[in-house]
Amino acid sequence: MHVEPDPIKKSRFIGDGAPVTSADHAMAFIDAIRKRYADARHHCFAWRLQSGDRGFRYSDDGEPGGTGGQPILNHIDGAQLLGVVIVVTRYFGGTKLGKGGLIRAYGGTAGETIRAADIIEVQEKTELIIRSEYGDAGTIEGVLRGFEITPKNTDYSDTVCITIDVPIEEADAVRSLLVERTAGRVQVS
Repeated sequence: MHVEPDPIKKSRFIGDGAPVTSADHAMAFIDAIRKRYADARHHCFAWRLQSGDRGFRYSDDGEPGGTGGQPILNHIDGAQLLGVVIVVTRYFGGTKLGKGGLIRAYGGTAGETIRAADIIEVQEKTELIIRSEYGDAGTIEGVLRGFEITPKNTDYSDTVCITIDVPIEEADAVRSLLVERTAGRVQVS
């Protein structure tokens, strides 16, 4: 996503954002923006990751503390986004904006960048491997149908081994119901 709102007191602010899956991925995007706008004075950024530690980072890139990166992160969090990085590039126009003006400019550009984006809702999933005897296969299939889960892979050898992807928030419920319905004969890892 890319936006370029109207200049503020002759300073030009440009917002760019992208989905990211790691800190390295976010830094690579930030570096690419810095190269694209190499003659700009500031490249403030923020990111919030979607998996693992759900970590975040932000930078004011030489602007007064709390005036660039934090307002960008506030907009990311306000939109409840994960797995995103936003960089707001500033071409200085010769007039100082003050702390309040900078906060509004960086935050406003981040907000416009988010509004211009095609937000994709992604449901985080975890993989479960279900091992059972053949006699419990029908019960397991019934539990999975109840959760509208289609197995990724099923291996029939000396036992049945079913691999599924489950929304993280449903994993414990699926695991518990499988154990309950098979009287503890199933192994879920």
